[in-house]
Amino acid sequence: MRLGDGGGKVLIIAIDDGLFGVHLDWVEDVLSADAVVLHALRNGSGRARAFVLQAAAPAPLVDLRELLGLVELLGLPRRTGLLLLCATGGALALPIDACLGVRALDLRQRPPVPARVTRDGGVPIGHLTTLDGRPLTVLDPNRLLDAELRAVLAPLRARAAALCERRRRLAALWEELREDATAERLRSYARLCARTGQGRAAGAARRLLAHLEAPPGSPLTGASDALDRLLRELVERQRAGASGAIEIESPDGGRGTIVLRAGQVVDASCAGTDGRAAFARLLGAPGAARFAPADAARAGVPPRITESTIALTVAALAALPERANGQRRIDA
Repeated sequence: MRLGDGGGKVLIIAIDDGLFGVHLDWVEDVLSADAVVLHALRNGSGRARAFVLQAAAPAPLVDLRELLGLVELLGLPRRTGLLLLCATGGALALPIDACLGVRALDLRQRPPVPARVTRDGGVPIGHLTTLDGRPLTVLDPNRLLDAELRAVLAPLRARAAALCERRRRLAALWEELREDATAERLRSYARLCARTGQGRAAGAARRLLAHLEAPPGSPLTGASDALDRLLRELVERQRAGASGAIEIESPDGGRGTIVLRAGQVVDASCAGTDGRAAFARLLGAPGAARFAPADAARAGVPPRITESTIALTVAALAALPERANGQRRIDA
């Protein structure tokens, strides 16, 4: 932190009952805690450490109470926000209660003093000054972690970085599946989903893969409810490059239609909904299905669905709710 040139602009945050600041040079982003997906990794002793993978580099969560050794006394509260910081040793995610805006601090007019809270053998975690008559601690992210905590985080950072890379590969593979899906790509997608903790997506991909890899005309094995019969119908029509419509009667008496063009799903309709939403609804409550040949009147209608049928189906399967009887369970 630049204390000699007047301090510059500082982001003011609230944590518990205190005011804290961080120089804008160290700030990457301010996020809502509800909008962040946390990933937990365990160290050698089995203790779980939460990481945010939204930043360019994995950022471990480090709560101020933990840094001050107050967790056993006060516990860890649920914070409303996360402050992503870029420190010399790597990114950090600091849970905060509120972000109060950016202020310009002229520290030459209000000389700061080292904070009494120290790390690494007496190095202060920041400097004390005042803001609007209240004490303000301007934090230095490079001094928030002591040597012991850095040693604990070092191997976890490497594992989290590997997880970041798998997620990047997964996103790229998903785009490939949407454009040109193959059974081999779907198999790779299932493996990567399982390794990144996305069990529902992995289970959905495996369920569809079982039908894709079954020989043409082979009987259903294992779970053979109406959903599996509909999946097999879609796979068989895709193999045949068929054009037409699969008319579906749901168990509650409703009707829906899945439109195929050269074996690919291009539209769906069900109970007043169309496109992807209708397709997902039909997979959620399938019934008796009957294939009808192509309707010439529909041949020139622009498709509402343009992604591959495999990607469309996997996304719909992964979003299905679980059923108590286990027939629809698709978690890995």
